[in-house]
Amino acid sequence: MKYKVYSQKKWERKVGQNHTAVKTIGPDTASSFYLLLEKACTTADPVNVRYDMVRDVFRRVVEQGIADCRIAFVGAFAKLDYCIKEYQIPYRVASLIQLTRKELFPEYNRKGILTESKLADAFPHNLKATALLVYHICGKKPLPESLKRYFPIADRKTTWGKFDERVMRVVVERWDDDYIWATEEMNNSTLKICYGKDNRILTREGKFDWGYLKDALWDGAQLNLVRLRKDDRGEIYYPELIILEPDYLVNITNIANCFTTYAESAVVNLINKIKPQSNTLAIHLGLLAGRMLDDTIHGRHVSVDESVREFVKDNVLALIACSEVRQGFAQFKNDAAVQQRNIDKLIGHDLPQAIGEYNSNDVMLEPTFFSDVLGIQGRFDLLYEKDGAYTIIEQKSGKGEFVGYNTPGYDPDVPRARECHAVQIILYRALFQYQFNKYAEQLKHLMLLYSKYEKGLLMVPQSPELLLRAIKIRNMIAWSEIMYAQEGMDILTQLTPDKLNSKKSTTGLWERYTRQELSDLLDPIGRATDLERAYYLRFMRFIENETLLSKVGNREKEDSGFANIWHATLEDKKAAGNIFDSLSIDSMESHQIGVCSVTFKFNDTESADATNFRVGDIVILYRYEKEQVPDACQQMIIRANIEDIGEQQIRLRLRYAQNPRIFDDHQDDWWAIEHDMFESSSNALYSGMHSFLSATKSRRDLILLQRDPKIDTSCVLKGNYGNFNTLTLRAKQARDLFLIIGPPGTGKTSYGLVNLLKEELLEEGTSVLLLSYTNRAVDEICSKLVEIREENADFDFIRIGSELSCAKEYRDYLLSNKVKEKTGNAVKRLIDTTRVFCGTTAAFNASLSIFSLKHFSLAIIDESSQILEPHLIGLLSAHDGPKEAIDRIVMIGDHKQLPAVVQQSERESAVSETILHDIHLTDCRNSLFERLLAHFKTAGGYDSRFVYMLTKQGRMHRDIADFPNHAFYGDKLDVVPLGHQLLPQLQVKSDNGIVKMLATHRIAFVAAERPRLSPSVKTNAIEARMIAATVFQIYKLTEHSFSIEATVGVIVPYRNQISTVRNAIDQYGISVLHDITIDTVERYQGSQRDYIVYGFTVHQPYQLNFLTNNVFEENGVIIDRKLNVAMTRARLNLIMVGNPALLSMNHTFSQLMEYVRGKGGYIDVKPNDYCLGRFQI
Repeated sequence: MKYKVYSQKKWERKVGQNHTAVKTIGPDTASSFYLLLEKACTTADPVNVRYDMVRDVFRRVVEQGIADCRIAFVGAFAKLDYCIKEYQIPYRVASLIQLTRKELFPEYNRKGILTESKLADAFPHNLKATALLVYHICGKKPLPESLKRYFPIADRKTTWGKFDERVMRVVVERWDDDYIWATEEMNNSTLKICYGKDNRILTREGKFDWGYLKDALWDGAQLNLVRLRKDDRGEIYYPELIILEPDYLVNITNIANCFTTYAESAVVNLINKIKPQSNTLAIHLGLLAGRMLDDTIHGRHVSVDESVREFVKDNVLALIACSEVRQGFAQFKNDAAVQQRNIDKLIGHDLPQAIGEYNSNDVMLEPTFFSDVLGIQGRFDLLYEKDGAYTIIEQKSGKGEFVGYNTPGYDPDVPRARECHAVQIILYRALFQYQFNKYAEQLKHLMLLYSKYEKGLLMVPQSPELLLRAIKIRNMIAWSEIMYAQEGMDILTQLTPDKLNSKKSTTGLWERYTRQELSDLLDPIGRATDLERAYYLRFMRFIENETLLSKVGNREKEDSGFANIWHATLEDKKAAGNIFDSLSIDSMESHQIGVCSVTFKFNDTESADATNFRVGDIVILYRYEKEQVPDACQQMIIRANIEDIGEQQIRLRLRYAQNPRIFDDHQDDWWAIEHDMFESSSNALYSGMHSFLSATKSRRDLILLQRDPKIDTSCVLKGNYGNFNTLTLRAKQARDLFLIIGPPGTGKTSYGLVNLLKEELLEEGTSVLLLSYTNRAVDEICSKLVEIREENADFDFIRIGSELSCAKEYRDYLLSNKVKEKTGNAVKRLIDTTRVFCGTTAAFNASLSIFSLKHFSLAIIDESSQILEPHLIGLLSAHDGPKEAIDRIVMIGDHKQLPAVVQQSERESAVSETILHDIHLTDCRNSLFERLLAHFKTAGGYDSRFVYMLTKQGRMHRDIADFPNHAFYGDKLDVVPLGHQLLPQLQVKSDNGIVKMLATHRIAFVAAERPRLSPSVKTNAIEARMIAATVFQIYKLTEHSFSIEATVGVIVPYRNQISTVRNAIDQYGISVLHDITIDTVERYQGSQRDYIVYGFTVHQPYQLNFLTNNVFEENGVIIDRKLNVAMTRARLNLIMVGNPALLSMNHTFSQLMEYVRGKGGYIDVKPNDYCLGRFQI
């Protein structure tokens, strides 16, 4: 099958979709780009600032050039290569442009980064190349003479440079049975690459056939040519390995798992994705054995009983839910004792004997490595380095390969390596060999440790043939995942156990177990109705594309995707807020098993402001030498969670404790922190969607709108909830499903959720599950539950989740903390008797075993409009036999506030299957809440049997609420009213215009000039100064009651602007103002302040598309979700700062400014006059 990604250049909207086109700013013209390039020539700013301006034009032109192509490109090289071919840019010009691309976007783990003086010399050449790029992509409008005069007298020579023989990136043009023709990255030249039998290095003297690539290539595919050689004439190139789409990192474990007893195929990886979460004795024994290995390495001597006790405390929920452990706990302890005894012997005696000198203090546990060369990542169980020689050990707690009793030399204490386990070791060796250029002499001790066996330490020899088979699986996994994302997973409808059994296995294992397991897994697909199957497959494709884009990046957001860890420059990472660099070790915290927490000092005091990291985030940590740039692909990676972020430092909790020497020996190095990505969360979504096909018919029909939710009007209230009685009664009478629309400030959690919870608990035998998407929202729920507990000492609740994701004041309610001193039976009783559980959807998706222990009569899902459908389906599909795990579902949300963050664009997530349009599924980015709302919509609003809208808001002053109420909520909202909502104008004695503005106008718009010149389109120094002046006057007005958490907050659209505003505020020298929250609107959702200052920041027309990228149309009205959320964060005053000429290009913004003008709150004075308060109201 030939898969050509470029086969569809234009995306056309499918007939029948219910999407409404919202007006956006069109593409920039060549003239506007030429003008920006001229500005870069005339400014007196340093060369790096001038390069930033040219780089911005280059990037925007390329993005404009690929806008109509449906593939997600990785890296500037691939994007530009597409533009060169699509717009037929002549070779000579293309070579100049590619050379400029390398200098504008140097990948910092590659050679060729220029010094400042060389950049200055190269500036005219890069200016010209960028202008020529504009010319060819933007309609071939002639270059102005005023710009051409800055061009160089003569072009640079574009001769062939010396190739980096270690690895070369190329883009495929065409191919046949033996050769691939591809564009190389260094010089934009076409190479002829041999991958047929004549390449004896690649095929290992003809022993391996790379012909599978013929059906896996496409025009535009990226390849890594590893250890490239040329023939004598320099015409044909012979790589040692070929890696397809190397930016799609494949986990080594996933590759190894494709080597099964019945197949050796990438399809096995797909099968593993949809399998339900396993919860078996063997899995728990393996986890315990891993901890025992850690204890042994760290010299921590504990008894088996103590090890088991500690393990149970940390894994109590899964263990209680595991029937094998419950029924055979004594055997579990016996097996653990065998594992511990063998580990002590194998590590303490056999390992030193096998490798010679050995010091456990130098061992690194669970280190991770990324290989952008081979397109793989792996986490080793144990790594030991001595004098440049490496020992790598992978532990296995289960059985080795089956060996018959009659086999010569059979010894029950000596295992034989299973092929899938050997593959892991072979790939670990390859990673060190090709990523770090280690030689065979340095990689002699690569071993498997089978801790079930007394003599379980096995050396794994090199196996070139097995390596090539593993690389084939890796390449085919990458190909498959890209294909699934683009074309879907219809292959699942064709799979059967016999088709999967490519090895034609007839063993007892296959006949008695594997065949039935595969049949049970795949049969529900065949039994599904056409609608169920279409629904299932469309969301499986959606999840797949989300996973793909999270790895390689999307066009909607610059510097997105995990691959930017090795593609993006350090400057780009800093601009995007995606890295902490130049960190030094401040302190370490150690427990018995090693260093578990490390605190790092910032070298730059602005570090915390300029990044998008938060407490609880999963991150990678690695070191680098001070004269180098941080490069995660050239170092061992330590995985961690952010424990705390301060003004001067950041503290990490390591996921695996490490020996102190790892840090002590590198005190003089810098350290870097970047975002991590765990595929386990997306894997839970695949299995969750698959579980939908096995859900009860009643639940499937409800989700797919094949029946109306049940109503029981005989239900009556047992409690009294005042103005919320009607809501609570309707929700109680809805016996399947009920939706609550909660606009800003309407008390959806404080009253809606709490009252429904109280009423449900008045019924005997009920239990309630409280869910939300974010941990911050769960913290808010916990605060209400604590209030209930203060009123009723018998009330209690359990939270599922991790400590770092939970506010400190609620950590005592975490299940892991509640069971610390309890036995298994006591834990079971605790779960049985506790009636309220809460947590995020992600936490419960990872803990589905709870539904085998606990039945819930009601689930209340807060933030429902922010939760994508696949994140809920696994939970709603859970059942215990014929009984659903959750009886009733109440969803609370507001589809007019910000939705879930999605990688895919509208065109990528659009649903073309007409059968799904009938159930209002037209865009996979929409929440289940929104789809259900569409179904219950009536001519006058919504069906009141199933939907209730809260209409009394208690947050905003009525003057602030007026515009969003009219523009977004159809005048359905009203004030409660509370005292602050009706406050009159303040009477203040001041000549300062800002003070008068704050006193007399609850809502104001301050006009700001566009910056004449700015180093970045994502910063606006003029607005920053005006915002800072406003914040300073707010502080002076509220000095005696000022609160960092409650008084004033600033919202801006870009992270870069956050530090710009913070610096401007710091100029006033008020220490408490440094700590106020300045953040993006996405981070502010769910928060409120007395005063909100909203800075639009933008100063280029195209930026309006980003500012309004969460807009939809309802009943002919444009709903701007970002603007809605930004405005409705304010309780007492809302001050907006922006450029009116630019903002007026958007209809909603224009209406807003006219509204404020009509209220007398429109301020248009010079920036300096505004900051000094020299104006009249």
